[in-house]
Amino acid sequence: MYLRSHLRTLIALTVAGFATLAQAGSLQVTVTDRDGKPAADVVVLINATNATAARPAAAPVVIAQEGLRFAPFMTVVPVGSTLRFVNRDNYDHHVRSTPSGPLGSMPAAQYFELRLDAAQAAPAQPAYGDDYATPAASKKSGTSIAEVKLTQPGPIGLGCHLHSSMRGQVYVSATPWFGKTDANGVLKLDGLPEGNADITLWHPDQLQEQAALKAQIGAQPAEATGNLNFTPRRRRA
Repeated sequence: MYLRSHLRTLIALTVAGFATLAQAGSLQVTVTDRDGKPAADVVVLINATNATAARPAAAPVVIAQEGLRFAPFMTVVPVGSTLRFVNRDNYDHHVRSTPSGPLGSMPAAQYFELRLDAAQAAPAQPAYGDDYATPAASKKSGTSIAEVKLTQPGPIGLGCHLHSSMRGQVYVSATPWFGKTDANGVLKLDGLPEGNADITLWHPDQLQEQAALKAQIGAQPAEATGNLNFTPRRRRA
């Protein structure tokens, strides 16, 4: 009797699992700028039917300081995640949260200030002798690392007191379905629940909110297309 009941339970759970998988859909969002060109680094937030709270990233999300740049420029993470800043330059850096948007029009969702020492180069090896086959090392023996936990959703600008030209962006998502467009202005998301989906677009250069998009998530892949009401400024490579 117990075995039959246990077997029925297992079958029910398996069927429910397959039903959940069957209800998961995919969505492709394509974004262009005001001139019709692909818009990269646009934050895409999906508020879907039966929305659940975002879960923190399982591991720290890395942002590197390298070549006087934040890499990547735009990082999107779920709320509760930890950011790990890694200095790979051979000089000191600083990380501070700043207002976002044009002219600092949007207060940072969270404020923090971190100092990162220069990455240290390994000692140069001799040009001759037993180590001749190993060139003088430019390898780094270590990097300076600092972490911060993000507890508030919204945009956060990144800057460096020591190098004013360094700029970066973080967006902290309250929804579990999010991302950013690639160089072709495209973002693909899987695992969305079937039903209506409201799509929010955000970019740090925008002066006003972007038109909301809608999509119907179902068994077939869904698509949505958005056009920004401005043209983002070009950034150095």
